[in-house]
Amino acid sequence: MMYALLLSGENGLDSLLNVGASGLFWTPLIFLLSLPFMWKFVFGPIARALEEREGNSRHAAEAAEAAREETERLKAAIQEDLEAARREAAKQVAEAKTRAVEREKELMAAAKEEAEKERVRAKQEIAQALNQAREILRGEAVRLGVDVAERVIRREFSDSDQARLVEEFQKDANLN
Repeated sequence: MMYALLLSGENGLDSLLNVGASGLFWTPLIFLLSLPFMWKFVFGPIARALEEREGNSRHAAEAAEAAREETERLKAAIQEDLEAARREAAKQVAEAKTRAVEREKELMAAAKEEAEKERVRAKQEIAQALNQAREILRGEAVRLGVDVAERVIRREFSDSDQARLVEEFQKDANLN
């Protein structure tokens, strides 16, 4: 079909391609004259758009690199803070354990001291109660002895005689 168009005389494609000898002169001249306009109005905006795009890409790459560096710096700072927090937590745990051991020792010492005080107080109470019981027993023994002696002698002792006998008995009991 293309071949038919080429062969079809003056109305075909052959007539469009046949520009003649003047076309060889005018075509480059028109091209050279229109080149500054094309450069200013076509190639210039395209070149500026490409340069702007390249600049934006460069800025975006620089910003991405800066963001990456900032991220790395923040990551390192976070790691450092985390390690510091771990060290602080370990330190606080160790201090708490030390305080707990010290408190346990203090409580044990206080409990021992309190137990010793209680033991001493109990001994004193026992000794006091024992002394009171001895006094009561001595008094009763003297009274029983006086009663027995009154019955044996069949005479009554006066209060002063009884007091004198109690004192003598207590002196004799303390010596033994």
